[in-house]
Amino acid sequence: MMFNTNRMRFACVLACALLFSLTRPSRAEDWPRIIENLKRGASSRQEKQQLAIAYNNYAIELSNQGNWPQAETELQRAVAIDANNDQFKQNLSVIYLNHVSSMRQDRRASDRGTDVKSKILVQQALRFNPQSADAYAILGDIAYDSQQLTHAKTAWDRAKRLDPSMTSIDERLNKLNAEQAVEKQFDRAGNVHFDLRYQDGIGYSTAYDLRTVLDQARRDVGRDFGYWPRHQIVVLVYSEEAFQQVRPGPDWIAGLYDGKIRIPFPRSAAAQTSLKATLVHEYTHAIIHDITRNQCPVWLNEGLAEFEEARTRKPDSQHLQNAVRHDRLIPLASLDTAFKSRDPNVAALGYQQSYALVTYLDQTYRFFRIRKILDQLAEGISIEEAFQAELRLSTSQLEQRWQRWLPTFVQDSLAKR
Repeated sequence: MMFNTNRMRFACVLACALLFSLTRPSRAEDWPRIIENLKRGASSRQEKQQLAIAYNNYAIELSNQGNWPQAETELQRAVAIDANNDQFKQNLSVIYLNHVSSMRQDRRASDRGTDVKSKILVQQALRFNPQSADAYAILGDIAYDSQQLTHAKTAWDRAKRLDPSMTSIDERLNKLNAEQAVEKQFDRAGNVHFDLRYQDGIGYSTAYDLRTVLDQARRDVGRDFGYWPRHQIVVLVYSEEAFQQVRPGPDWIAGLYDGKIRIPFPRSAAAQTSLKATLVHEYTHAIIHDITRNQCPVWLNEGLAEFEEARTRKPDSQHLQNAVRHDRLIPLASLDTAFKSRDPNVAALGYQQSYALVTYLDQTYRFFRIRKILDQLAEGISIEEAFQAELRLSTSQLEQRWQRWLPTFVQDSLAKR
């Protein structure tokens, strides 16, 4: 099960001050020439002020292009000339925070050093704007994502005190408090790739076995997607009762990924045999989250997770067979809604249809094309546009072709039972 993991994005406005005697250029490329001209004659106070404004405005143009390091350098020059200009300092603080946000959104480029770099940049932002609620909110996010819940609570509490209007902080604090009550006593059995934590009573030997499953999933799923995260993924293993306390959503959920992999450890030995498949499923969600920057339609996300899970256990197709027999398939346009249903039968059909759709895409167009579609989604391209670009067909055409192929797939599934 995949939950939306979008975090609050702070709304910060960079102020651009116009030069006293110049029209603002329309391109960032014009600013170095203007700055050089101003530097030659920057002797009077007014001329120095114009130079500082030019550095500020150039930095804003660079930040609009995502060139954070150079934008920071140019604003540092503006502050060096006019250290009393609060707008320059606020702009520099905002650019540091936007730089952090950009780094943290691109999980594909993230490694274990990303959090350290992010914290340094946030501290720089606080140096120029000590009352920045956004900075403390981000520090809380960094701590929470690395399972440092006490530090996350401290930072988010500070953000809320600085800006009581940040209602999303309330939601995060409520979630954290519920999780911390359960997770604060968890033991650890992690490695360089996974920060695995587990509840009392599960035992180190079992946790070690689960970590071995995760390491194998990293190899197998990574080989399919051509992607192996360099950052550590938090994995939390709960008792069944504790999982019910911390997880949102319908009762049928067997595991979830919400930025962390969360699974319950079943009491019965028979149910424990499904843990491997559940871990593979949720690990696949983590991979897709990174690759697409969390911009993958739910049906494709779940279909890919089921596709990878099918390598570890035989997929169930009973609901799909009944839907084909009675002409009750869920339309592709509304398939995402099946995963929000509290009816386990509707959800089961959603999973089985999604798995069949991904199987059709793999058999007809091959997996490397699915991977290219994910890359396009990461760039903000819609699923409709991505299918048109990569497969030369619309989603409605895909659905029609899939439905013609489906009876054969269902017959094959029956023959393998």
